[in-house]
Amino acid sequence: MFTISFVAVLLLTISKITASAITDPIPFGNERLNDFFFVKNGTIFHQFNHGAYGGTPKIVVASQYTYVEQMESSIDTWMNRATGYRQCITSAKQRLSTMMNIKNASDTVLVDNASEGINAIIRNLDPPLASSDYILDLSIAYAPFKGLYQWLGSRYGVKVLEVPIQWPVTGPASFINPITAALKANASTIKIRVAIFSHVSAYPAVILPVKELVALFHQYNIPVIVDGAHALGNIEINVEDMSDVDYYFTNTHKWLYSSKSSAILYVRRDHQHLYVPAPAVVDSAMTEDFEARFIWTGTRDRTAYCAILSALDYRQSLGGEERIMKYNHDLAQYGGQYLSRLWDTKILSPENLQSSMTNVQVPTNNLTICQIVVGQLYSTYNTMVSGASSIAPELGDIPCYLRLSAQIYQEQNDWHVLGALVLKLLKEFNSYMPEKKPLRF
Repeated sequence: MFTISFVAVLLLTISKITASAITDPIPFGNERLNDFFFVKNGTIFHQFNHGAYGGTPKIVVASQYTYVEQMESSIDTWMNRATGYRQCITSAKQRLSTMMNIKNASDTVLVDNASEGINAIIRNLDPPLASSDYILDLSIAYAPFKGLYQWLGSRYGVKVLEVPIQWPVTGPASFINPITAALKANASTIKIRVAIFSHVSAYPAVILPVKELVALFHQYNIPVIVDGAHALGNIEINVEDMSDVDYYFTNTHKWLYSSKSSAILYVRRDHQHLYVPAPAVVDSAMTEDFEARFIWTGTRDRTAYCAILSALDYRQSLGGEERIMKYNHDLAQYGGQYLSRLWDTKILSPENLQSSMTNVQVPTNNLTICQIVVGQLYSTYNTMVSGASSIAPELGDIPCYLRLSAQIYQEQNDWHVLGALVLKLLKEFNSYMPEKKPLRF
């Protein structure tokens, strides 16, 4: 069990490290593994799927426990007074808003995750969605969001206009052109109530041209929801430079190193109406202002929101956002290029669209074997990669690819080992089939 004195020592250490970070930066690579929970009884867990659930440093978990102690030892103060969890939320929102270049922190609220963020918006549009309405999304939409659209269709008759994206992508035009064509063909004949797309898509993982796409949709008077689930801590976010985006949400528990579950939702002021957007749990008349509506949603553990502050402090101790993101981005670039050469395959996007994740085609045409290889990596070699994915023939015909995440606890040799393991397993199943198709971006 973590103790308050132990946490105090850790926090003191962080403050000392922060002061010297610029002149004596903390080294990245395998030395950082022990900052996280990836070493147990001398065995290393090799994480290449940080993008799925994130990873929380020990020091952030330790600090969260101090908030748990505050909550349990002074429950009334914690739940009902300004010095309780409300103080954490105010401070976290202010620091995150500064980091994301959001002018007014009062236009943001904290939610548990990106899924809660999109539900708070799309199920509370004013007026509500109806059977005559369409949601425009892309073929690369996050799969659970597609499930939400299906529910909206079953419940209210809402329809979806899905814009197909062809792979491999070659640049911003790979998104702008098909969306422009879809709008020209459909915007005058159907009622597109809202458009939704990712800042950094999930599968495959690429950076979309947010500013240009928001401006394009606004030409047709279509409000835009940007799914930034993979953005915060991964790439720079500048909400004020997104063509007056309507809605934006992003997780803090993925790339920012905060505790699960925590995220931030931005709603442009003119979309903050009486009653809506509303939180998932409604236990009042919802007549308060937007910010206040989300403060109390029943009795729950909100210490993950407080841990956002500790995660930001930890990142500062490492040298700050630019240093962390550059290391991860450069390592992802190196890893993707190394694996594509070793496997004699290809990367699915050019460098200017890649973040700290890369997508590499696996040298096999058998998706089932690819999935078995992924399972073997996890169960036998303590190595987690994304689930084996494929791209349909009509969208690019990629039988199997892996989305791989780079992080500060990795180094180049980790990618070398991963590449060799995949080849070894594929050959054991007689499924190694390199098929190099050079691309010029």
